[in-house]
Amino acid sequence: MPAAISVIVTTCNAQERLPGLMPRLFEAVQEDLLRELIFADRGSSDETAQIAEATGAELVAAGADARAAGAAAAKGDWLLFLDQDDLPEAGWTAAVLAHLPGQGAATFRRGGIADLLHPLGMGGARPLLIRARDFRSGRQPRARLLEARCRRL
Repeated sequence: MPAAISVIVTTCNAQERLPGLMPRLFEAVQEDLLRELIFADRGSSDETAQIAEATGAELVAAGADARAAGAAAAKGDWLLFLDQDDLPEAGWTAAVLAHLPGQGAATFRRGGIADLLHPLGMGGARPLLIRARDFRSGRQPRARLLEARCRRL
């Protein structure tokens, strides 16, 4: 499958957290899964913008609705939303690849708790994978759980 996923990371003063996250995201580059990386930034005053520039990521200024700002800039067919302190476990791309032919949205397990997320719920949200067209249209498919894990940094 060609690079289909736009990864959107919501950030605010994330310079300490991003170095741990970036190597896990590059796993998707090796799988030809990552179309683009977008930092939806809520006004960082640290080196977050410089990290984005150094990695080739796009930096989008975002207000309270950082996910929507990142989605508006995204070009991928699927959107993977992460917060700056989410860390997908090694091998997470296999679960994503298995899900892509399916419909709807999916959430990642975090800390072994099967916690389902309503896809358009914001604030304290779990990592979410959703079709771009569903997110943009406001459709709210029930999220399915991905067996890949994601933990907090």
